[in-house]
Amino acid sequence: MKKLVLALFLGLFAFTVKAQEVENILTSGKWFIESIQEKGEEPELSSNKNDEWMVFSKDGKVEENHFGDSKTFSWTYDKTKKMIKLSGEETIFHRVIEITENKLIVELVEDLENADDNLMITYVK
Repeated sequence: MKKLVLALFLGLFAFTVKAQEVENILTSGKWFIESIQEKGEEPELSSNKNDEWMVFSKDGKVEENHFGDSKTFSWTYDKTKKMIKLSGEETIFHRVIEITENKLIVELVEDLENADDNLMITYVK
């Protein structure tokens, strides 16, 4: 019984550490859009990566810029769903597909019930 409790505790701890790593990677710098892909089409590369970026802050704020239009949102990370929730004028969900120190691939989910019409966005540092 003690081994089972210890194994469960260590498993939960490992999962929590991984979620914390995701949050640490997200807040480690400015993320520039590299490409956007819709429904399996070839990725469309960003024409000017310096104009399209996101910066996540540890205080739960995220600043996003698209061609000079800058917006600030609140963000949270749901470790069980592996989703980043952006809240502001509207709520937007990004499902984390891949994350490394220098690359972030997310699926933009507008409708959590019907996730068939989503965009894949690749960010790089």
